[in-house]
Amino acid sequence: MSNVKMCVGARSDTPYYMKHFDTELYTIEELCYIITMNAFILEDEDFDDDLIVWIRDRLHLQPLSDMLSNLKSGGAGLSEIVMTILGYVGYNTEKEISEVRNLLEQSSHMDQYDKKLNKARMFLDQGKLSSAEEEYRYLEDNLPEGALQELSIVYHNLGVIFAKKFYFMEAAECFRKEYDIVHTKSALMSYMYAVRICMTEKQYIDYMADNKDAYLLSMELEKKMSDAGLIYDAGDDKHHLATLSVYRTEGNHTAYKNGMNEIVNSMKEEYRNMCS
Repeated sequence: MSNVKMCVGARSDTPYYMKHFDTELYTIEELCYIITMNAFILEDEDFDDDLIVWIRDRLHLQPLSDMLSNLKSGGAGLSEIVMTILGYVGYNTEKEISEVRNLLEQSSHMDQYDKKLNKARMFLDQGKLSSAEEEYRYLEDNLPEGALQELSIVYHNLGVIFAKKFYFMEAAECFRKEYDIVHTKSALMSYMYAVRICMTEKQYIDYMADNKDAYLLSMELEKKMSDAGLIYDAGDDKHHLATLSVYRTEGNHTAYKNGMNEIVNSMKEEYRNMCS
């Protein structure tokens, strides 16, 4: 029974929403888990007064709440606040706590843009496409002049997000912006993939005729896409269903339900017209 861990405090009936991680918490152990798994991108605002009040009122951990309030009023840094939480709860091993401390030390030397890039990538890897897009849009608008490498990453991953949502023209535009910065074969191929998928055969041939650089890679692209079965004419129905799939994956149940009702009503109307 040495691996059994005792829970600390109560389980909250009202979850605490951590916007930074797009996650709802019910226990202090879940907070410790979030800290451990995301130590590199933690920020001071993640541990605001609302969290401290939730720890006090919903988890009934008055002593921990008092400690955190005193630390914040005394101007304590992020690392001290995090270490206080982990130390009080006892959820993590000494090795894990040491790793968190080291990651916090490393991240303290990162600027806000690097942290934003890491957070956006985390959302993308988790399939939280809307949250990832929001972070990348912020970076697109706010990266300092001359941060071209970071901007190319932003455009590439925005392209990935749009492609996952089946917005291939928007994806193509992002990949084009990436290519304009880095001029690499991989960036050009990403752009061509998106363009090819959303165009008919004739549109694509006409397009290639006017783009010399892309034309040189077109045969390689055609073979790869043919092998993968990706060549098709993207219709509105496929686009709509793919978008609804993204809504469902992200937990946007209202948009998903409304979209499905729209499809069902459209099918009913088509059926009525056929029978009239």
